Amino acid sequence: MKMTVDQYWDRWEELMNRVEASFEKWDDLEDLLFIAQKEGDLYKEFCCRFGIMGTVNYLGEYEELFDHFEWCSDFFYDNEENLKEWVEDLLWMYKWVAEHLVKMPGIEMEILDDFFTDFKDAYDRYGYSLRPYYQHLHKRALKTGEMEEAHAHYLKWTAAERDSLADCEACEYQTELEYYYITGEIEKAAPIEKLLLSKEVTCGEIPHLTYSKLLLPYYKHGKVEEARRYQTEGYFFIYDKPHFLVEASEHIRFLALTEPLKGIKVLDRHIEYADSGKDPYGMFYFYMSAIVLHRKLLEAGHRPGFAVDVMSEVAEEIAADFDARNGNDFYEREMERFYAL
Repeated sequence: MKMTVDQYWDRWEELMNRVEASFEKWDDLEDLLFIAQKEGDLYKEFCCRFGIMGTVNYLGEYEELFDHFEWCSDFFYDNEENLKEWVEDLLWMYKWVAEHLVKMPGIEMEILDDFFTDFKDAYDRYGYSLRPYYQHLHKRALKTGEMEEAHAHYLKWTAAERDSLADCEACEYQTELEYYYITGEIEKAAPIEKLLLSKEVTCGEIPHLTYSKLLLPYYKHGKVEEARRYQTEGYFFIYDKPHFLVEASEHIRFLALTEPLKGIKVLDRHIEYADSGKDPYGMFYFYMSAIVLHRKLLEAGHRPGFAVDVMSEVAEEIAADFDARNGNDFYEREMERFYAL
């Protein structure tokens, strides 16, 4: 039975109001997209694709995110006079794409540079603060191993004005916390860590994602029992989200160093998504953590029950691809760091 216009939009609004991302929601939006395409209604298609972007981003389907973003941005700029109410929604999507595009070693540096130029131009065009732009330049520099650039962009990010397109305070604090752990500035991380763990500032993903970042620094500084508590509490929030590969890898490394048999369960929950290759960045860290776990199991006299030969080969290939794209040896050095654990 054919949907009336009212039925179509009622169904779209119902799906958009479902906060939790799921494959069922994605399938239902794809059904509406098919109807819009069959009717040749480009506005309906635009709305459906926007809904799909908001869903696939939280399911780890990043290639889908990129494809829908390209279509929607083209349509928006061709029709912006009639789509002014969508400006902030589109500009927010730039942040999601920026977050994940850099994690794909097959995306050439020239393409990354062009995207970030578009990112800046879009925010300038509509008069928004460049705070998110500098924040994502900072994140990009960290993922490409350019620490001096990361510091320079960090200063510009934190100095820029906050407006409606800035990340929430909890997410920004989380980004700062991760930066200070990477640079080893534990004294600067401490007050942010305390703020997030006290839940004075929080959001849908914070402090859920905070816990995994604490595990290895706590282990390094002898706070193992506290880390064990945060490992148990923190993993509860991500165990049913297989695409949280980086966070899962942090849990695996901590368990490899403390209770390696428990690490196998974390490995098993996320290995299927890692093997899918949808997130090469996360795949690299997950496989390298699995290699550490394998070695620690053997050292403890256990039979691992899984092989790491292929993981090692794939991790080396990913590292080589990233380093070739980025023009440095950052990922080669990351592998050395893992092998030294």
